[in-house]
Amino acid sequence: MFLLLQGVTSSSAHASQPLKVTFINPGFDSDNPTGNFWLNVSNIMNAVAEDTNIELTTLFAERNHILMKELTKQALDSDAEYLILVDEKRVVTEVLLSAEKSHPNILFLLNSPNKLAQERLAAKGFGIKASILPDNYQAGSMLAHQLALKGNRKEIQGRPLSMLAFLGDIATNAATEREQGLLSYTNRVSNISLVEKVDAQWSKQRALELSRGLLRRYRNLDLIWCANDAIAFGVSQAAVELGIRDKLQIGGINWDDAHDSKLDVSIGGHVLLGGYLLIELKKLQLGLVKYIGTQKIAIFRPYKKEFAPIYKAIHEDRLRQIDFSQFINDKKDYNIMTINSELNF
Repeated sequence: MFLLLQGVTSSSAHASQPLKVTFINPGFDSDNPTGNFWLNVSNIMNAVAEDTNIELTTLFAERNHILMKELTKQALDSDAEYLILVDEKRVVTEVLLSAEKSHPNILFLLNSPNKLAQERLAAKGFGIKASILPDNYQAGSMLAHQLALKGNRKEIQGRPLSMLAFLGDIATNAATEREQGLLSYTNRVSNISLVEKVDAQWSKQRALELSRGLLRRYRNLDLIWCANDAIAFGVSQAAVELGIRDKLQIGGINWDDAHDSKLDVSIGGHVLLGGYLLIELKKLQLGLVKYIGTQKIAIFRPYKKEFAPIYKAIHEDRLRQIDFSQFINDKKDYNIMTINSELNF
């Protein structure tokens, strides 16, 4: 409890001062083959920061874990009051445990160290104030369910629906948890046969290359489950090349740009969690909450036309239409539905 309470400030002392926050984003600051998820996370965080008096500095690691290590060391040497880190493949934990200096205010976003690693970091002097995580198990199961619903409309009497799964980087928690959600769903239903799982490394290009062979091998496929939309785009492209796209239900995760025209299903919403973390951090600075702690949030939703406003705002960088400061004092809950309702286009 001491670690969570450490660093709480009174509203009278610091409310007028910009809160200095550094975010090490594992993705790119532009379009890239693994999709624009991390770029969109930063765009939302920038919009929230502008409305809440947060001085946000973002450093992009470009999917390069060596660069991520260097940026983490750089952030530890900066004057940032809070560091937001993404512990993919335990890279950040490794850097922090070997660092010469500690930091009192560490926030983990979307990927965090396990309990034992957090205890080791605390023993070294790091103050772990928050871990904001999406329920990736929920996402994997939800995607399988939504594909099954679409497949059932075309179900062939006498045989189960045949499903092929393209996993993310299986060295990451997000990939393994989504796979667990997939298996939980397929293991408890009788009308889906999961024929194979392959590691697509979150990559459209890798998925495209794998699909060209796998779609020829499995000629009676009905459903294709993909760990993110970038993978699903690659699979869809291969299916188009082979002239079988209309026979397949293809789904992914992220609500990436153009998914509504290329995919049959996309699960998303977790792109908003970086903004949510900043809202919670501002409440902490103002003394409106005493701690943030670890939160695993079941934020995922299948994309529907009703989410067109928020989808458009994210992909056209039009989130500044929203006044995010209204979420600080609990006038409104920060979630997909309330943010969506704030947008009028």
